[in-house]
Amino acid sequence: MSATDESLQTILDDILREYVSNGMKLMDPALNEEIRVLVKSKLANVLLERLKSRVLDKLDVSKEIEKEFEDAVLRTWRKPLDLLDLLLNICFEVANDFTSEYGRGASSKHGCVQAALARQQANACLVFNEILHLLKSGFPSGAHSHWRTLHELACMSYFISKHGEEMAKRFLDYEAVEVYFQAEAIYEHQQKMECTSLSESDFKALKREFKEMEKTYGSDFVKKVNYPYGWVPRTVLKTRSFKEMEKSVELDTFRPYYDLAGYNVHGGQNGLIFKLGIMKNKNKRVVIPVGPSNYGLADPGKSAAISLGQVTACLLLAESGVKRLVIVEALRNLVDEICDAFCEIQAEFSKD
Repeated sequence: MSATDESLQTILDDILREYVSNGMKLMDPALNEEIRVLVKSKLANVLLERLKSRVLDKLDVSKEIEKEFEDAVLRTWRKPLDLLDLLLNICFEVANDFTSEYGRGASSKHGCVQAALARQQANACLVFNEILHLLKSGFPSGAHSHWRTLHELACMSYFISKHGEEMAKRFLDYEAVEVYFQAEAIYEHQQKMECTSLSESDFKALKREFKEMEKTYGSDFVKKVNYPYGWVPRTVLKTRSFKEMEKSVELDTFRPYYDLAGYNVHGGQNGLIFKLGIMKNKNKRVVIPVGPSNYGLADPGKSAAISLGQVTACLLLAESGVKRLVIVEALRNLVDEICDAFCEIQAEFSKD
């Protein structure tokens, strides 16, 4: 928006002069209710329409600027971004081949493990795809935040692989518990929200499934205090937390980076100043970006590649075979190449 455009304050002043009578004092306590009625019935709508008319003709220019910036990001980071695309494509193909093989009944002995890991890997591909689009658009902190989900999927995949068929079945069956807890919250509050997204009959059906899980696994399985890890027996994880699960599968070396990525998920103080797209100036003053950045893509890019490789390896190694081992090793080499490519470009920024 150019400096010649009307400011929001100027537009508001014009509207108030136009619609508020000369004798009305806006700060007069006796007129507060009158002002509130006028704001709701007229002024807010007038302001919105004028803002629309001012901005709509500038959207095409804004979109063109976004496209130019995305082209600049791609020019800078082309090699690692192209390799990320390649990794995703391979993981899609691996999952498709695995699903076809599994559908032909290739391994009934590990049915629940395969089903659970296939779901995890499919979800990981989706999250990775979202991360890739954020990186290409120049939003490294958003991509880093999404990586937390990928790391959680990797830890759970390792955990299910480690503990086998019974644990995988508990994991899959716990879906009925999660869905019921969500439905319970919606059912309780939907009248306040003036919506009826969940009917009474649907709620009762979900409750019956919930009770079946309680009957099958016991009350500890369905206690809300144990959510979302009630499917893990206390004999396996004493505190039943993600942190303990992470440690049990020896992926806790990623914990510091997981915590850093969380700064931009939650509303704490660190999230206000920790942005991967920030570069300090000579005076070490930080300018917090409100848009995309061409800097800081390395950490989320490397982390995402590692985690997707881990989840896909778990899926492949659920069954032994030379072909699967070859694919896993090829993926490991590709992930190493991606990490090197990101580090090389990030080092160039450091030189500059």
